[in-house]
Amino acid sequence: MKVRNTFIIFLVSGFWHGAEWTFIVWGALHATFYLPLLLIGQNRRHLAVVAQGSLLPTVRELLQMALTFTLVCVAWIFFRAENMPAAIDYLAGMVGSGPAHPAVVSLGGLVFLLPFFVVVEWLGREQRYALETLGHRLPRLVRWSAYAGLVFLIGLFMGTEKIPFIYFQF
Repeated sequence: MKVRNTFIIFLVSGFWHGAEWTFIVWGALHATFYLPLLLIGQNRRHLAVVAQGSLLPTVRELLQMALTFTLVCVAWIFFRAENMPAAIDYLAGMVGSGPAHPAVVSLGGLVFLLPFFVVVEWLGREQRYALETLGHRLPRLVRWSAYAGLVFLIGLFMGTEKIPFIYFQF
């Protein structure tokens, strides 16, 4: 009963976003990723802050976070793809067995931004807003210089093509 209801909720969530197979696959993937924890009764186990009170996560926690992040990102490819062939081509381009998608090639800029965001989120994980909380510990000049630098880096690596807000298509 729980498995059926979980699948229904995730599939309806996908269908709510649109009557395209990509949204249905997005919902089905999230349901599939959630099922192992549900089946072994561990779905309510991981509600606390990861590595609370610790400076660094354990290797196991680090691997769990990386796996979760990877699976969710793969599912979001289907959410953003125009159709199923486009999603499959995108995935193939990511693993090097298909044509490189322009968005995959532009991910090189994330090499500079991703470590910053990971560190900020990790250090502020026990607070409500990580960046705001960490920023208040710094002098105002340093804080605002960091904010300006962050805005500059985001602008430097963002694409220049006009991309409409995703929910305008619904």
